[in-house]
Formats: sequence, structure tokens, C-alpha cells
Amino acid sequence: MSQPVVIASDSSVDLPSTEATRYHLTLAPIQIALSHDYFRDDTLPRSEFYQRLQREPRLPTIVAPLSPDFATAYRAAAKHGEKILCLINPFESCSTYSAAYGAALTVKKEDNLTVEVMNTGRGLTGLGATCLAAAELALRGASLFEVISAIEVMTPQIDCFLAPVTTEYLQRDGRISLYEMQVGSLEGMLPLIRVWGRVAIIDKRSTQAENIARILDLAEEKLNGREAIVLVTHADNPTGAQEFATQARKRLQCQELLITELGPSAGAYCGAGTVGIGFCPSLVN
Repeated sequence: MSQPVVIASDSSVDLPSTEATRYHLTLAPIQIALSHDYFRDDTLPRSEFYQRLQREPRLPTIVAPLSPDFATAYRAAAKHGEKILCLINPFESCSTYSAAYGAALTVKKEDNLTVEVMNTGRGLTGLGATCLAAAELALRGASLFEVISAIEVMTPQIDCFLAPVTTEYLQRDGRISLYEMQVGSLEGMLPLIRVWGRVAIIDKRSTQAENIARILDLAEEKLNGREAIVLVTHADNPTGAQEFATQARKRLQCQELLITELGPSAGAYCGAGTVGIGFCPSLVN
């Protein structure tokens, strides 16, 4: 049965396909350029990506989905809803918005579809949790205006944090000195990364466990007792993700908690072993 609005995004949200199907979410794949190969995100298994990352002479280039890929996602979404809300984060770049908006114009002209593109200012699992929260509200019959308004109200409480086990890939990224300007030298330390509209190192600790504890403090403070959709993510570290999830369930009011695999968007500069969390308060009153 068609609903008033359905949600689309891009694959950087790292949502399991089962959850995307369950919520009628459609995702346009990001593009990944390695030194000798070029992939769509939906064709490169995460485990293979991290194996190859270790051997790459330089970090891969991550490119926004192409406009035709967004158009394909919109047409698939239109099978389930009357209007489409595409939630994105351009990461200080207009390329994602341009592709998403260009595709919206295309499907309006060719298919008479209504697509609203919304830059949420959030990314990765923070945006992924937002997509799920918005999709849940949409499944209950909310209008396009109601879904957008609910996201705008909750935006200050939506966040994403990552805890790598190495600074190797940040060093290879070539911007380590810029990151160190925020928190001081990272020698012998591990960074705590926050992903909003941009990537920032906001703290550092001696161990990943200490950074995880700090992340849970920040999440607890942000959510302030509200029920939330929580995504625990990992880069080829399922055991670490399970342990993180156990702690999150004890500390946070989880309406739903999912474990996901961290994709190339952040995995390229965090590296294998990373764990993290993204969350969005429930949008259903």
C-alpha cells in the first residue's frame, strides 16, 4: 500500500539491506576509486575493502553517487510512496546535493515524481539512524512536511562518533596536522572522531576502550534519556561492535539497536578495527 512519503539516501549511511527493505528505504551507491580499480559501493564487500585498504599505496577516493543512481533510487522508492524525501549530508561539498537534486529534476520531468532533497547536516550512522527514524514515522502515515519538521526539531540530538585503533590511515590522509590543531599531538594517543557536517577530532585517549567510554558519555548527554534508534558500526571488528553494543544497551534508551559495517566513506581514513555509534531520537511521539 502506498504511503504519503518514503525515504531515500545514499549508501554512506551503511544500513543493512534487510533494514532498508523493511522500511522501504532506497539508497544510491557511492563510488570508490582504488589505485587500480573503481567500484560502486554495493559491489564491494566490506571485508574485501579493508583487506585491500592495507595494501593500497594511497587512500581511496570516495565519490558521491551519480545522478542516474539517485534517479534509480527515486523510481524504486516511488513504488511505495507518493512523495520522496532524500536525506543527505554533502560533507562540505556540493557534489552529493547536486547529484541528488539533479536526479530529482529528472524524475519530476520524466516520471512526474515529487522529490524533496534535505541536507540534514549529519552523516554516516548518524544519518543512517535518522533515515530509519524518518522511515518509521513515514510508515505511520506522516506527511512530507511532518517528517521534515520532526527531523529539524531533533537535529541537535543526532550525532555520530568513531573510535579507531590506529592513526595510520589518518596519517596517510595527509591532514593529520590539521586534526592535531584541534586536540594537540596524537603521538601515542588514539583520536575520538565526530562526524557532523564535517569530520573532526574532538578528543583523544590512550586506548580505544577509553574513547568508547567517552563516546557513551557524550551519547548519554545528547539523548538525555530519550528513546533513540542506535547504530553501532565497525570496520572488520564484529567482536568489538558486539561489546560496544552491550555497553550501549546498558547506558542508552535504545528503541532499536542495530550493528552495521562501516563503509569506505569513513573506513578509508579510520581503518580496520574501528568501532563507532550513530543515533537519532525517535521521531514518533
